[in-house]
Amino acid sequence: MKYTSSRLSSGNKVFPTEIHIEVGGIKIKEPGIYNSKSTFIAFTDIVSISIDNPLVGFSTLTFFTNSTNHVVTGFTKKQSEEINSTILAKKH
Repeated sequence: MKYTSSRLSSGNKVFPTEIHIEVGGIKIKEPGIYNSKSTFIAFTDIVSISIDNPLVGFSTLTFFTNSTNHVVTGFTKKQSEEINSTILAKKH
C-alpha cells in the first residue's frame, strides 16, 4: 500500500512524502531536489504511533521506535487512521 501526503501541506509542496506499507515494515520516502531520504522501519521496531489531527489542516504522524522518532506530516485524517490501523494489524 502507498500513501502520499498532500501537496497543500507545508513542506510537501513540490515533493510530497510517501509512506509505503510493505511485508516487514514501512518505508518513509522524503524526496528532495538534490537528495532523497528513505527510511525503513520494521513493524517489530514500532513501539507506538501518535496521530495529531487538527480541526483544520493535515495530520501529523509520529512513529516511536526503540531508537528514535520519525515525524511525517501532510496526510488526511482518513489516511492517517488507515495507516495506523494497518500497522497495528500487521504488528500482531
